[in-house]
Amino acid sequence: MFYFLSTTNQPYLRLTIRTQTMTNKEAKELLNRYKSGNCTPEEKDRLEAWYDMLAESGKLEWDAGEKQQVNDELKSAIDAQIGSPTWRVTNLKLMIAAASILFFCGLGWLAIKYRDAIRSSFNREAYIETYVQPGKKIRLTLSDSSTIILSGGSRIKYPESFNHKIREVDLLEGEAYFDIKHDAHKPFIVDVAGTQINVLGTAFNVRAYKFLKNVQITVTRGKVSVRGLANVKYEKAKQVVLLPNEQVTIGKVNGEIAKRHINANDFTGWIQGKYKFDDETLANVAGMLESYYKVKVRFAAEDLKSIRFSSEFDSTDKLEDLLFAICKANNLTYTISGQDILLSTKP
Repeated sequence: MFYFLSTTNQPYLRLTIRTQTMTNKEAKELLNRYKSGNCTPEEKDRLEAWYDMLAESGKLEWDAGEKQQVNDELKSAIDAQIGSPTWRVTNLKLMIAAASILFFCGLGWLAIKYRDAIRSSFNREAYIETYVQPGKKIRLTLSDSSTIILSGGSRIKYPESFNHKIREVDLLEGEAYFDIKHDAHKPFIVDVAGTQINVLGTAFNVRAYKFLKNVQITVTRGKVSVRGLANVKYEKAKQVVLLPNEQVTIGKVNGEIAKRHINANDFTGWIQGKYKFDDETLANVAGMLESYYKVKVRFAAEDLKSIRFSSEFDSTDKLEDLLFAICKANNLTYTISGQDILLSTKP
């Protein structure tokens, strides 16, 4: 149902580590390379994978001479570091040194105890980046049971699993509706175009298409804290709190913030295929149509982009019907060639 109101899936990116066996000689050489700072990222991955294997099995095959030699070397190295006035041993190096001793002494149960600490020291996390083709919508369920509905033309990046003190995702472009699982100990943060949205448990919509000059956040349930860009004088970033049926727009360039009361349903209807334009420029309307209908909209004259337009339509409405209403209200005409649409002033 359409009526005129007024004129005016890419594959997931995953980090995978394959456990490989190592000889005693290879393991010692790799540990020495790490201590000297010459380990490549791939060698660090291999070291941790080998460590996991040993920690879980508790099996080591080092003879007494090898164990004693390594222990003596590690002790001498640590003693030398402590005796030096420029001692700079990091927590990671100490843990690796300690883990090395555990390896060689065969204390598998201690290795299991410290496995998580060493894993976190490598600070690796697998991320997934998902893009939604124009004209489509998808629903994502995160590892904490929070859900995200993405509109066409949207791209998001998020951890495969939330393993840190905060849950953080990046909305890289597009529009998304977030329904966040409450966790008082792990705030949920959405980063989008220099704007940071901080929540504990709530539902809200974020519109941040690249063609828009601002980021728009609309709250339907709960409360969110939004921190915008710092202004050109590099002052502290502004912050605003939003409650249900409140919306804020934040300029992508200047960080200007505008807050207002609205009916949140008007801005989340796209989830059910109902779209509303409220005094939008034709440039923004064109961008939305490109995402909803998988078309390309062009203008015969630049000044046509600034025309304001308000309307509502359903995703089941024909594109031609919507174009007819836009053109009738603004004395325009349109032509369609395949997926390409041209808007022009009537002769």
